[in-house]
Amino acid sequence: MQRDEDLSTILSNVAADARPTTRTKIANSPETRAFLEIGLHLLRDDLLDHRGPDMLDEHDAGTRLFAGLSQARLIERADRIAAGEDRPTMLTVGMFRDRWRYKSRYTEDLIAYLMRPSLTERTMNELREAALNLPAGLPFPQLARYLADAVMSATMRDPLWSLQTIVWVALPNHPRVQRYLKARYEQWIAAWASTYEQLAARYDLRLRPGVTWLDVAEMFNAVADGARVRGMAMGAVASLSSGDSVVVGAIRAMMPTLFLNAENLADPGS
Repeated sequence: MQRDEDLSTILSNVAADARPTTRTKIANSPETRAFLEIGLHLLRDDLLDHRGPDMLDEHDAGTRLFAGLSQARLIERADRIAAGEDRPTMLTVGMFRDRWRYKSRYTEDLIAYLMRPSLTERTMNELREAALNLPAGLPFPQLARYLADAVMSATMRDPLWSLQTIVWVALPNHPRVQRYLKARYEQWIAAWASTYEQLAARYDLRLRPGVTWLDVAEMFNAVADGARVRGMAMGAVASLSSGDSVVVGAIRAMMPTLFLNAENLADPGS
């Protein structure tokens, strides 16, 4: 941040009740800037540089990302859920303490539970089954549109997928997060490579020399990842002037570089 930048135009809450001239002076004071810089350092310590808690330290609550997950809040939410169920699971603080001595151990287990491979496998299986059950004579452009829409919808609307994204973005150096993210990514790419190979056989698509199905999956996934980030921030996946989503447009643009006979895949009548 530039030292001559007017922070009073950026900080809307600092000295909010002061007179305009006083507020501007306080906002641009060295002390205000120091508080903000220290805050950034703490965020880096708690999130970007977090390597996991000390499992033997009773006072280490784990990453600050989970600071709001107190035992009291967990039990209160459990009671609210139980009130609407015929056969609820009753939870108590004692039961929690029987399972996790320290909160840090609970949050580490929570990360593992959120990142467990079965969630990715379930999503992938549903998408794979839907794709492979599409009519055999479906023109490729229609298949591409369906598949792109299905993948974007399944991931962008899944709160667990969003939570996973928040965790791995917030804790990029956490060993367990790194391990689970790597496993999830490899699982996702390998499954898509196999799916694309089976779908391509319908259209007699032939890979160019030196290109593998993993390459195809990596490239298509890179496009989908970028579109997903934009879509989650803006509320919708970007569309091109043709009416196709940016995912479909990018995939169709890449096809000639990946396949020898991609020119045979145009829309009927186009």
